[in-house]
Amino acid sequence: MVVSGDTAKSPALVAAAHGADVLVHEAQANHLVAMIGEAAATIGRERIAKIMHDIPSYHTTPVQAAEVANEAGVRLLVLSHLNPPPPNRIAERLFVRGVSRVRPDGWIVGDDGLAVELPKARTPSTSRT
Repeated sequence: MVVSGDTAKSPALVAAAHGADVLVHEAQANHLVAMIGEAAATIGRERIAKIMHDIPSYHTTPVQAAEVANEAGVRLLVLSHLNPPPPNRIAERLFVRGVSRVRPDGWIVGDDGLAVELPKARTPSTSRT
């Protein structure tokens, strides 16, 4: 199991995750972050607008995380540490748009209570408690 921290798409992470059963990877919806930044700038919240402008440089989009998982040959990708956190399942679907085109199977959105079990057969299974 490999867990990413806040990171841009990285060949080093691909190498570290090579052949892993599970990759837990942070994900940021840059299109939503940009909207937050624009709204902050509009109301004069320049510091927040600057942060929203800067953070895409050190985060990975859900699609990029799927690309990392594919390149690394990971069995299961768990998208975690979502930014901005989707408030409901409808928003979550918008958050992960495009992931299924890159990685049709072998990925889930992690949330509190997710357990990933790695049996001897090395085929990960998931459940929520």
